[in-house]
Amino acid sequence: MLCREAAKRAVFALGQEVFIERVERRGPWLYAVSYVRSETRRDVCYQVVLKIKLGTRYFVGRCECPDFKFRGGPCKHLVRAKVALRQYLKLAKRSS
Repeated sequence: MLCREAAKRAVFALGQEVFIERVERRGPWLYAVSYVRSETRRDVCYQVVLKIKLGTRYFVGRCECPDFKFRGGPCKHLVRAKVALRQYLKLAKRSS
């Protein structure tokens, strides 16, 4: 996806690198769909889906990037999305 399209649909942006599209709660889990800018192709954003168990550090995620598809392990895009989600949750907690 192009980053300019992701930026239009974002509810939260961490700089110009991470765009969170939606966050929803399902039972003890928190689901977040975000887009993280590629370092090599600056106009492309990869979709990252995070599933975090509330109250713990446990999370599961997947990314569209070639590195994640090849290795299957956590990539830098997952880490950036998780950091942005924590910032978003801090702001949401302060405002409520």
